[in-house]
Amino acid sequence: MRRRLILGFAVGGAVFFALTVGWFPWVALPVLFVSPLLVLFPTLVATCSWWGPVVTHFETPRREVWLTIDDGPDAIHTPRMLELRARFEARATFFTIGKKAAALPEEVARIRAAGHEIANHTFSHPSASFWAYLPAPISREIDRHPVPAGYFRAPAGLKNFFVHPPLVRRGMRLIGWTVRGLDTVSNDPEAVAARIRRGLR
Repeated sequence: MRRRLILGFAVGGAVFFALTVGWFPWVALPVLFVSPLLVLFPTLVATCSWWGPVVTHFETPRREVWLTIDDGPDAIHTPRMLELRARFEARATFFTIGKKAAALPEEVARIRAAGHEIANHTFSHPSASFWAYLPAPISREIDRHPVPAGYFRAPAGLKNFFVHPPLVRRGMRLIGWTVRGLDTVSNDPEAVAARIRRGLR
């Protein structure tokens, strides 16, 4: 329902602008400005659930967090991640890029053998454009991933109006996060760890 209201307002806002700008520009311009923002906000804010459910937390009676790792597997970093997880007896969900998983099946097998979960992070990780994809390319990015999974994370978390319907048809859930380390922005491990600790829930 919310999805339809947002799109209806966006389309209606454009029509309203076209019909009234000649007579009431001070009314028409704000409506034209707000309409696209209502579409862009749930698209560009990764944890926004206006387009559909985004899992950002879970209920648990224990003191635990859900660790997720994106963008692998990788021949150098994945073994190190697995070693760290084993040292601290910590399980994680690895959101893998399909073409990397296809190229490194041995790393996928190692992740699974260590008791971790594999999830879908698209086939090619088109982070600059996925948010603007139409239904067919979205479905291809999901379906070309070689590992069946119940969870999906969009590149950089950016998703649009068309992402949820194919996920629902495939019985998959869109996973966001409570806090991000932003380790691709900062290479200071202390700063990354501090950012994560501040946002833990």
